[in-house]
Amino acid sequence: MRYTKLNFMMSVLGIVIYITDLIVDIWVSVRFFREGQYVFSVLTVSFMLFGTVVVQCFSYSWFKADLKKAGQEGQHCFLLLHCLQGGIFTRYWFTLKKGYHVAFKYSSKTDNFIEEQTDLHKEVIDGVTDLSMLRLFETYLEGCPQLVLQLYTLLEHGQANFSQLKEKRSGKHWMKIGTKSSWNGSKDL
Repeated sequence: MRYTKLNFMMSVLGIVIYITDLIVDIWVSVRFFREGQYVFSVLTVSFMLFGTVVVQCFSYSWFKADLKKAGQEGQHCFLLLHCLQGGIFTRYWFTLKKGYHVAFKYSSKTDNFIEEQTDLHKEVIDGVTDLSMLRLFETYLEGCPQLVLQLYTLLEHGQANFSQLKEKRSGKHWMKIGTKSSWNGSKDL
């Protein structure tokens, strides 16, 4: 099992897609609000918040288990980060930091023990796998209800507005590609 430069680039692409998805969701909600569709605006924000809260709960419980395994139980700052919806960003930070080290710096040295290399690669792969699972949870918890809402507004009004088309093309479509790429990248390791 190896964490390669391609896997690192897919992880970077994953955080870009995650941020883009958040921005597009907020933009669509504001757009609904400006058009006077307050219920749709509130529902969009509710779906987004529900998905992120559930994902943050899973992320914190996994962080807690990882810290317990490493013997560092007293890290309360991670609870605060997760309460402020920063758990995913924290996970990406640690994964990208370790992944960069493994993919670009550590892999070029040939005098390292194979066992040490395997442990570092496995640690980064575990982080990427956790991120992939969290993104998968978010896709289904947030994306499916939003898709139903978008279909309802499309059928109710008989036409799609620009914000609905923009959300479909930029946010959800690319998020699914990023999740699949990240997932496939983890399997190939």
